[in-house]
Amino acid sequence: MNKKLSVLCALLLSVGGIMGCSKQPDAGGPGKSAEPAAAAELDEKLTINWMARAYQGGGWPDDHPMIQELNRKFNVDLKIQWVPAANYKEKLNVLAASNDFPDVFLVLSSEFNKWKKQGLFLDTQPVLSQYPNLAAIPPEAARILNPKGKMLGFPYYITQTRDSLSVREDWLKALNLQPPKTMDEFYEVAKAFATRDPDGNGKQDTSGFSFYIDTDSVFRDLEFAMAAFGLGNQWSEVNGQLVPYQTQVEEWKKLLTFLSKAYSEGVLDKDFAVNKVRGPLDKFEASKIGFANINPNQYKSTTDNLTKLVPTAVHAPIDPPKGPTGLTGTQSLDMLDKNVINAKIDPKKQRRILMMLDYFLSPEGSDFIKHGIEGTHYKKVSADKYEKLPAADKDRQNLINNWIFRPFDPGIQMYKWEDPAQHQFIREMFARNEKHRWANAAAGLESETMNRSGANLNAKFVEAVTKIIMGRDPVSAIEKASADWLAGGGSKIIDEINKAYKE
Repeated sequence: MNKKLSVLCALLLSVGGIMGCSKQPDAGGPGKSAEPAAAAELDEKLTINWMARAYQGGGWPDDHPMIQELNRKFNVDLKIQWVPAANYKEKLNVLAASNDFPDVFLVLSSEFNKWKKQGLFLDTQPVLSQYPNLAAIPPEAARILNPKGKMLGFPYYITQTRDSLSVREDWLKALNLQPPKTMDEFYEVAKAFATRDPDGNGKQDTSGFSFYIDTDSVFRDLEFAMAAFGLGNQWSEVNGQLVPYQTQVEEWKKLLTFLSKAYSEGVLDKDFAVNKVRGPLDKFEASKIGFANINPNQYKSTTDNLTKLVPTAVHAPIDPPKGPTGLTGTQSLDMLDKNVINAKIDPKKQRRILMMLDYFLSPEGSDFIKHGIEGTHYKKVSADKYEKLPAADKDRQNLINNWIFRPFDPGIQMYKWEDPAQHQFIREMFARNEKHRWANAAAGLESETMNRSGANLNAKFVEAVTKIIMGRDPVSAIEKASADWLAGGGSKIIDEINKAYKE
């Protein structure tokens, strides 16, 4: 109890400066005692509705120990609605249609751009200096998509060159193969995984690789191949102009020739078109494919999942294979999704949410959302040694850190009870990936036409590409797909994006 009281007092001291203010979060309150006002405001219990994106295993129940601790710390009744990532965009648009947004929620970048001029999101810039940890978010990350001089959304941190292309090393050994260094070698190894029974079960039930198409009609887990054949990460800079990959017809022809052949020969997973977010990794962990992109932070869990089924399974990261002209690229993500506060809710709720977000980025708060509750999820063994307790696996104490909001640090999933050598291995993977960064040259740039029509245009383009891969249309059909994209509004998108780029 004493420990909790001291934590609360420290929190009040750090944020008390705004609590004697008027009801508007951007108003001042001179002449009032900050600490009594802060204590008085925390005396009122508030219900906070929070919508979060969830992945494998889903989210916490309302009576989860971590939620209970936050409820006590901030005197709230925290209700988190966990929406599966595959359905998150659809859910956002359902809420928009009914004008029924929660108090605080994650907004995908495409929706943020569409809605940010509609007064839906609280501008926190006027009070940002009173939340030191939020104010310390790196400017280059905070600026993207936010209107000039405003902070309508806080970026959800991601390690931008995070995931590593990885291979089943035991399958390589079983077939007397070496890790591929070129796309030609990649194809031969992937074909062997599909046709030469690498798992030794006497059945032809494996494929070489897979990928998926996300809800924004972007190809994921295929980045290594797209980059190798010269395609841009959605947009490339060519002679001072930004060029969308929908217009890179010759590069698409090379990639689609590769992929359509892989599909027809069973080298590419036949069910790639219906994969969801985690589909390729699930298939890798189930020993159904031999290559996959893996988050280094989750390398151990992937190993654990693999070896539950195949005790001798071994996987290892590799450099992305070189394309015909020596090009390489790794999955490079844009830090565009935003956590936003509903502008229409009670200012008391807005302030309480800001206190919580600021806490999550503080040293104490980031330790809490990563490691959980001392004595419940871990214990201190000595000055620099900790032990993970069984409740951590049961409770999955790290879901806020993993899925909702967390510090801007590549070590976000390195835990204090782990072997430092494991952390070094992860950092080396990050460093390897950084050498193959495949940046989107237009990340954060806006186009009214793209906001209005881009989703439909891109979906049609991806549908055409999918048909070509599956052999329903010839590779030459990419010419019409590109022309249709341009005619449907793509030309205007190019003009608008380039105008924004020059500004």
